Amino acid sequence: MKEIEIQPGDTFSTIMEDFNVPSSEQSSILAAVQDVYDFTKLQAGKLMHVVFAQDALASIDYDLSDDTKIVVENLDGMFVAKKEAIEYDVTETVRSATIESSLFLDGSNVGLSDKTLVELAELFQWDIDFTTDIQVGDSFTVLYEERKTKGGEDASAGKILAAQFTNQGETYDAYYFETADDASGYYSANGESIERQFLSSPISVGYISSGFSYSRVNPVTKQVTPHRAIDYAAPQGTPVVAIADGEVSVAGSKGGLGITVEIEHGGYMSQYAHLSKIAAGVKRGYDVSQGEIVGYVGSTGISTGPHLQYAFFKDGAPINPLKADLPLGEALDESVMNDFVAIRDQRMTHLESQN
Repeated sequence: MKEIEIQPGDTFSTIMEDFNVPSSEQSSILAAVQDVYDFTKLQAGKLMHVVFAQDALASIDYDLSDDTKIVVENLDGMFVAKKEAIEYDVTETVRSATIESSLFLDGSNVGLSDKTLVELAELFQWDIDFTTDIQVGDSFTVLYEERKTKGGEDASAGKILAAQFTNQGETYDAYYFETADDASGYYSANGESIERQFLSSPISVGYISSGFSYSRVNPVTKQVTPHRAIDYAAPQGTPVVAIADGEVSVAGSKGGLGITVEIEHGGYMSQYAHLSKIAAGVKRGYDVSQGEIVGYVGSTGISTGPHLQYAFFKDGAPINPLKADLPLGEALDESVMNDFVAIRDQRMTHLESQN
């Protein structure tokens, strides 16, 4: 077996030519794989393995991601392509850290990869605003898959199996649970999905420069007026995401609010103002997904500097998004609760072994 790391400028044809694979076989392979993956889009840095048997091309596999590969096999002269899961030797590993500097620095210091730390933040993004809420003394414990290739080499970490995060004295937990009906995902200890209708924040960088208030000194007019929104000071161009699925009702200039996007979510509405620009394709009537970029931080309209003004409305009335009583996630069906509890208790024991 020959292992090739795709280099910039490499194409499927140039790689096959290096192995003296005839153009007729190359065409047959491309025809076989076209419904699975486009081999004209090989990415630099990815690995391809080529196997010959008795001087004939026996198989090709290409690592599509950390978890999936494309496999092309020669079956009696006919090439057949399919996607396969990459097999690893997996060890369940637990690591804990206390925040002294930042999530990423302190997590890295105990051996967690950026990939796992990003996934950890994504797990709790509905409950914790990682832009503003993280404090020194917060702590977390993660049970995750540590993986090695079948050849014994270190590989990227697998999925998080369970996690606990204590933020400002309150502990949140998440347990991975697979079901047979596409409801696989992460659930709290009582079996409720940790995913919520609304994210805790529309921005991942910055800090709250002005909170929700009914009497604030306006930095421009110097008058005491209500400020029924949250201001996030952040660098110009910082991405702003939709806090929930919905339909865009406003995408354009809106007086003193400058460039603004408004999204309807049933009885709720979210507003993102003072943007530098709106994301491509976002316009009135566009269906947006939770976490999708809708615009970028700016200072348009009446503004003293780059920031996002984020407002949230229920039935047309502004409410404080940081204190609103918002819908919880869906609960697991009673028919699978016993299975979930057994897995939860096992993984909870692993987590508590580090405390």
